[in-house]
Amino acid sequence: MKIFALLCFFGLLVSSLYAGVGTIVFTKGDVFLLRGNQQTPAIVGSKLQEKDTITTKAASLVKLLLEDKSAISIGANSDFSIEKYLFGEKKNSQAKFKMNKGVFRMITGKIAKIRPDKFKLKTRTVTIGIRGTIFSGTIKKAKEEIFCEHGEIYVSSQGVTEDVKKGYKTSVTPGKAPSKAKPYFAIELDEIHGQVSSWKDKKCTEAF
Repeated sequence: MKIFALLCFFGLLVSSLYAGVGTIVFTKGDVFLLRGNQQTPAIVGSKLQEKDTITTKAASLVKLLLEDKSAISIGANSDFSIEKYLFGEKKNSQAKFKMNKGVFRMITGKIAKIRPDKFKLKTRTVTIGIRGTIFSGTIKKAKEEIFCEHGEIYVSSQGVTEDVKKGYKTSVTPGKAPSKAKPYFAIELDEIHGQVSSWKDKKCTEAF
């Protein structure tokens, strides 16, 4: 009986460690899922796990829907990682992502509402925190640009934090603090949306 109970405990532990945190709901072009040392083509319906990395090639696109209903759209030539993710009790919920390069758009879900202090997205240069929002950006070696489409975010780099409200953006170059937030032009956001559009799944439409 003790051995059986012990086996059940370890079974639950393993299943929790590898529990799905979200789903790939749309792909276009060459999209890959890196899990550990194994890279495979990303397939619609595949469950995502903590520590997964999604990469896209030229003219490619992928959409992710996480358990808390956060919706993430990743454009071409991009690299996105789920570093930490736990959705459940308020005190334990957290989300930490990494955007190494490329273009993205994120609509935050329930974690951003119940634990906004535990919802972070890092890039090569900055850390982005949120207060329940929609935000997007382009991550390049020479410069990063972060746009706030709804709500408010804060962007931190080199010990300096810049608040960015709806309709504003900030730019950051490596080794420097974020620029003062300033209004962005609609054409700038249209360009990003053009790279991360084409939501086809009904659940994702509802998420938007």
